[in-house]
Amino acid sequence: MIPKLPGSSWSRWEPRRGASGWARRPRGSFPVSQPEPRRPLGASFRRVWLAVGISSTGDGMFLTAFPLLAASLTRDAFLIAGVTIASRLPWLVFSLIAGAIADRVDRRRLMVTADVARCVVVAALGIVVLGHWAQIWLLYVCAFGLGVGETLHTNAAQAILPRLVESDQLVTANARLTSTQVMTENFGGPPIGAALYSAAPSVPFLADAVSFVAASALAATLPDVHGVDRPSTRLWADVREGVRFTVSHRLLRRLAALLGVLNFFYFATEAVLILYTLERLHSGKAVFTALFLAAAAGTVATQWLVTPLQRGVGAATTIVIAFWLWAIALAGLSFTTSPLVAIGLFFTLGAGDGLWRVLTVTLRQTVTPNRLLGRVNSAYRMVAQGIIPLGAAFGGLTAKLLGIQGPFVIAAIVFVVIALLGPALLRPVRELTGARLDPYT
Repeated sequence: MIPKLPGSSWSRWEPRRGASGWARRPRGSFPVSQPEPRRPLGASFRRVWLAVGISSTGDGMFLTAFPLLAASLTRDAFLIAGVTIASRLPWLVFSLIAGAIADRVDRRRLMVTADVARCVVVAALGIVVLGHWAQIWLLYVCAFGLGVGETLHTNAAQAILPRLVESDQLVTANARLTSTQVMTENFGGPPIGAALYSAAPSVPFLADAVSFVAASALAATLPDVHGVDRPSTRLWADVREGVRFTVSHRLLRRLAALLGVLNFFYFATEAVLILYTLERLHSGKAVFTALFLAAAAGTVATQWLVTPLQRGVGAATTIVIAFWLWAIALAGLSFTTSPLVAIGLFFTLGAGDGLWRVLTVTLRQTVTPNRLLGRVNSAYRMVAQGIIPLGAAFGGLTAKLLGIQGPFVIAAIVFVVIALLGPALLRPVRELTGARLDPYT
């Protein structure tokens, strides 16, 4: 987010399906020095792109409506953080199995099934809210159910993407999907969700259910290029193989460890963001929504910069830049009480996220054989996403003990340390992409 290295049994060559048919390429080669050809990404990619846009708009509505609903039920920081804990817990307890499933079944059908299941869950929540029966524990149940569906859908979607585009188009494809997801989930969804919630709290949840239906219909039209062979091993044997590959691969191991630490402390702050907005910034729904919009704007702004930066200074240095953007933003959020300053700092947070997300996903897709993509994605994301409930719990407890400012101060200190150590921590990235492209040697 492997090439034929000494001691590796993985094939260096693997067929790829793209606009011009099947082609062979060396596994593990990250396209950093050669410009990507300007050719269409293809109809299959457009279907994925449209499905992501529709589903993410619904998720954006959910993103603002869920904490607003939780805050209407309680003002306890730890109880509100529990919503984040419940939504991310499936990544800790179910992700490895979900990845193995994604490598054993038709990935298209898995995406469709996951979206239909999430539609049922969020529609049921909308009906509960409509009947004024909502309770905080019920939010936890729904958040957990949606999280299970997310583990299945995300592992399948990330595994199928390299089969739909050429290998040298992966950076562009990931950048477009990222920018589309962020624009719809943060620009389109949140203001719509806040407006719909103000009109009737149940409406954003019901609208999100409709978005899942549309996304599943598009996913069902994808071509049969998932490349999954009929399973000949037991499910747990597949799980162990994916874990072994991830742990033994130095680059994947380092990226997963880094993201685990980053997510722990970042989501410690996000878990109490609604209270930070209300109590620290002395603001309401409008500013809370604006923070998400600003982060989205920052992420989208970097989508046109990530490829030139990657070619110019290297992937590792570009990721170090992301570390510093995060560190500066969190340090500012630790001290400011100005809504306008906080909005600007969230723009900076989003810019760092855009650089990190595109490059690490592409790196992971580049070094992993197709037959293992689901399992490697799941092992990587189990660490990255599974740590979030722990971070959210830490944020809730820290805010309760030290005040709402506490999680932000601690996160800022950790991110500054990581930024300072970034060149050393990202040495495996430079070894893959070519150290000559990075000023850090």
